[in-house]
Amino acid sequence: MQGDDAAAQSTTALTPDHEMLVEMCGLVARVLQRMPWIESVLAISIGIFVYPFVPAPVFIGWAGLTIGVETMRAHYARGVLRRGHDIDPQRTHRIFVIHAGLAGLAVGLSAVLFLPRLPILDQALLGIIVMIMPAAGVAVSQSSRYMAIAYSLGIVVPAVGTWMALHPQQAAPTGILTTLYCALIFIVAAEGDQLLLRSIMIRHERDRLVRDLEQRNRDVRAAMTQAEQSALARARVLAAASHDLRQPLHALSVYSAVLAANPPPDAMREVGSNIDQIVRSLGSLLHGLLDLSRLSSGHYTIEREPTSLDQLLRSVCAEFERPASEKGLTLNQCLSPVSVVGDPVALGRIARNLLDNAIKYTERGSITVAASLDPSTSPPSAVMTVADTGKGIPSGELSRIFEEFYQLDNPGRDRSKGVGLGLAIVQRLCELSGASISVESEVGVGTTFTIRLSQLVESHGPLRKDEPTRERVVSLSGRKIYVVDDEIDIQKSMTQLLKLWGADARSAASPEAAVQLFETHGTPDLLITDLRLGAEENGAELALRLMRRFAHFPALITTGEISPEALKFTTDHGLGLLHKPITEEELRRAINQLIESAPPAAAIATTAASH
Repeated sequence: MQGDDAAAQSTTALTPDHEMLVEMCGLVARVLQRMPWIESVLAISIGIFVYPFVPAPVFIGWAGLTIGVETMRAHYARGVLRRGHDIDPQRTHRIFVIHAGLAGLAVGLSAVLFLPRLPILDQALLGIIVMIMPAAGVAVSQSSRYMAIAYSLGIVVPAVGTWMALHPQQAAPTGILTTLYCALIFIVAAEGDQLLLRSIMIRHERDRLVRDLEQRNRDVRAAMTQAEQSALARARVLAAASHDLRQPLHALSVYSAVLAANPPPDAMREVGSNIDQIVRSLGSLLHGLLDLSRLSSGHYTIEREPTSLDQLLRSVCAEFERPASEKGLTLNQCLSPVSVVGDPVALGRIARNLLDNAIKYTERGSITVAASLDPSTSPPSAVMTVADTGKGIPSGELSRIFEEFYQLDNPGRDRSKGVGLGLAIVQRLCELSGASISVESEVGVGTTFTIRLSQLVESHGPLRKDEPTRERVVSLSGRKIYVVDDEIDIQKSMTQLLKLWGADARSAASPEAAVQLFETHGTPDLLITDLRLGAEENGAELALRLMRRFAHFPALITTGEISPEALKFTTDHGLGLLHKPITEEELRRAINQLIESAPPAAAIATTAASH
């Protein structure tokens, strides 16, 4: 089958003219297999009426010559057929033309040898037989006008020359008729040549259409398979997400009933702590689902910039030193200087997810984060590894650890061990970044994740650094913060939290109410608004309109949107952005950054005056 496929591909690559020669040589070779028998019948037929007038040695010599030439042609043709398409068609065709000329001369020699010895009637009969042979040669030549002409001239020239020498009074009409006859043979052969070429062109077009149809069928089958796999994956994700959403929501409803019963202060603190943990778990789940949605739908854009991998990993390790030490784990760093071209945000998320996973599933021992250069690969690659001394993963489970919501040794869905989306996100980020990920694990010894990146930085220029920074907590005492959201519950909860932090917090449910709030109480120190305010209202556009009308102020946009078009407008205009659900730490960090980066009062007054 492989040989047939290779031959088909080779034939497909030929030009029509080239393929026509290959096809024609094959047709001629098959016909020539029968020519020794046909030539034997011809010799016997001629011998029947010339034998009484021609010496036996002369006739036997001629018959042996003609049959020998055809046998030679048949032998060469068998070799051509054995080689199939692996022939030089131009050279093979030239040899066939030469052989056709020799075969024609052998037949034409019969007129030279026999006509002078025959009576006039037998001369006419032999002439008819000999002149029929060029017409038969057209069929044998299989549309090759050159073979037809070589064979015809090989017969006609000696035969007509002998006839004209014997009957000079008929020389002129014989010459004219012979010329017309040869021209007709050439025209018929040329038409056959064109017909063969057209048939090959039609076959080319047919084969192209069949290949296109087969490719489209393969594409459709691949798309259907991918769609089926995506549907199964979505069903699996929805089933697991449904369970992981129902459990905490049920717990929240129970805690709500406990709070309504006015529990004692100690119980109140415990309930509050538990509610906080549940909300964080829900936020982690929803963030993971949103990340998977963005990564799977192609909405996540990978940046390409020079990044110091060792500095980025050093920053990530600094974030996890405390969680590791709280579990009694040693966090080792083996970071050699290595720089790559990649997305620092994506690489940071890969490292954080792997490190967070290692801490969760390691009870004792150490975790080692390493960065190095591997020059043995081609091209050289940067290697990032996260190794732990945890329980390890059975070999039969290694293929499943990148599935959504799959967690080893967590059948009860303990939310303290995460929601099972971290490694699925890591795998998709690696695919988008052009990195490869592999895992090695031994039960009772530990697990090592290895990330390889082949795009290295060749020249060391300014690199992206991701050093940890210590944030200063900005006092919100007396700060005016307005909250605009069409959800009453969000208005109340956000306003209450901001007031607990000391801010002068006010809320509005619509753009009109927000304008009235500005007119009544002035420009705020910070505006927090939802991106979607009702059917057609946009919180980012509202913030910009209020800035143009009153004065510049920092604005924070909160949203559950994941489409890049909706978010690009916000980020392009320098507005803060947080994805719901938002934890207390994320909200406070964003507020600190926006208020600290706000222009001084003099600049705000100048901006207001210009408007």
